[in-house]
Amino acid sequence: MDTRVVAGVDVKSTGIQAVVRPSGEQWNANVDDPGMSKTADVLSSIQPEIIVMESQGGIELPVAGILATAGLPLAFVSRRNVRDFARSIGRIREDENHAALLAYFAQLIRPEVRAIPTDLLEHLKALKTRKEEILSILAQERSRQETNPTPVQRDIRNHIYFLEKSAFALGEEINRAVRSSSIWR
Repeated sequence: MDTRVVAGVDVKSTGIQAVVRPSGEQWNANVDDPGMSKTADVLSSIQPEIIVMESQGGIELPVAGILATAGLPLAFVSRRNVRDFARSIGRIREDENHAALLAYFAQLIRPEVRAIPTDLLEHLKALKTRKEEILSILAQERSRQETNPTPVQRDIRNHIYFLEKSAFALGEEINRAVRSSSIWR
């Protein structure tokens, strides 16, 4: 019996789904900064030997970036490999619990975990830290928006707009860094 702890993470626009094998532990999170952080925190506490995600190059990029900054062992697999695996075990790839299929794939196939280069890890951590700072300032500004006199509200709205653009740009930079890295290929 294989007692290696592995995880499958499925990222869709509707949310993040994660399943751990062999325990069967599973949870869902939103595809937002708190949801991604929750997923990274839970996986860090479990310490799986491998986390498998499909590499589609879209919405899963920021999740991969957060998991990478947490130092978690990631393996990206192609949709085709997962589809072929599902067919070989008699399952439909579009099952409701796709994360469980990815965890099972991790357990049986054991795809390669690529080491995260130190410079990439430092770069991602710096981007994540800065984005968290921007989001904290953004939350403060949003709370001030309704409590200040009208002339100040316009300045606050402008600052909120600038902060939102900055947070978005940092998220895009995280995506670019992950997509162009050796862990993604």
